[in-house]
Amino acid sequence: MPSPARALLADRDFRGFWLAQTAIASINGTLRFTFVWLVVTLTDWSTAESIVAGLLGLPAMLFSLLAGAWSDRVDRKRMFTAWTFAALIALAVFTVVIAVGAATPVWAGIAAFLIGVTVSVTPPNLNAMVPLLVPPERLMNAVALQNGAMQAAGFVAVIVAGFGIEVFGDAGGFALLTVLAALSLLAMRPVTVPADPVSTAAEESFGRSVLTGVRYAWDTEPIRSLVLLSMVLGSSFSVMQIAMPRVVEQDFELEAGSASTILATFGLGMFLSSAVMATRPIGRHGWNIALCVGFGLGAGQFALSFAPGFASAVVIMFLWGINAGIAMTSHRTVLQRSTAPEMMGRVMGLMMTGFMGGLPLGALVSSLLSAAVSPATTMTIVGASTIVIAGALSWRPTILRLT
Repeated sequence: MPSPARALLADRDFRGFWLAQTAIASINGTLRFTFVWLVVTLTDWSTAESIVAGLLGLPAMLFSLLAGAWSDRVDRKRMFTAWTFAALIALAVFTVVIAVGAATPVWAGIAAFLIGVTVSVTPPNLNAMVPLLVPPERLMNAVALQNGAMQAAGFVAVIVAGFGIEVFGDAGGFALLTVLAALSLLAMRPVTVPADPVSTAAEESFGRSVLTGVRYAWDTEPIRSLVLLSMVLGSSFSVMQIAMPRVVEQDFELEAGSASTILATFGLGMFLSSAVMATRPIGRHGWNIALCVGFGLGAGQFALSFAPGFASAVVIMFLWGINAGIAMTSHRTVLQRSTAPEMMGRVMGLMMTGFMGGLPLGALVSSLLSAAVSPATTMTIVGASTIVIAGALSWRPTILRLT
């Protein structure tokens, strides 16, 4: 009998969807690195990368919920195609701007916001497709496959982007992301996405359907706790993504390739643990969330802040990634299992508001702390705070009872 993962990948529609989402996730993950490193090379003002990173993540904070609500009302595949094509055009244009030497911190901020708009609309819609493409008993395996593939591709994309920047200049990283957008469109083209269950969203005004989704999430456990955890973790992880390139440049005295390797090693660890979970029939999701989200994700950043050099940072990031693969698989499996089908887009929008929209909050925290302490100390403070806040949300009966 084939493993759950192999059975899912044998299905043409899920396989095409899986490849398309993997490419999109690689873009989202790599954008943070390429923009932050671009600003590091354009100016010595350390607050600049926080501002640009904040502008990149601001659209996710503003529009993820709206995008999820809209995806509950329209054809999901058409929505994906339109916005991914818009991302391709935006990435291609900014690649040219960098290549001709016209990039400045101001233009980087404007581009970050506009590209952020195009890529923030797609993830809630894609996540809402998963329960339509897989049977309920295979949801955990599908989520683990998604996590594993996205992190493996992100691992490769960040490293290629880093060394592409060293060889071809800053335009090299953005050219890679343009190609990934094109590949995502090609992978999704033959996919047939089943029709959504009957939804009442189209019967309400758009504004009322958004409020209905927010009210549903707030009134329903464990959805409320899991969405709040998304917001805490998205903000916390963003601080590391902003601070680490500066640590690599100033403290380790290394270049973009080394910075990208450290960040990408997290993806390798996450890929390995997600791959293991993709083959398992069931998971102890409550304890996974409590241990790996409530403690492990904050502890990883705390430990990373004390890394004395490149090699130790790589080891810590790898172990942190293993923890994150377990954490994210259980988190999203429970969230999707607990959500009514007609509310899936809106709840996924709220989740992505946290994970992707946490970037502006993380940028604000990083900017405020950078005025007083070093980037490494910033990670120490944020890592410890994450343990306290995420632990308070995770170590409760409503979470620990989950299977």
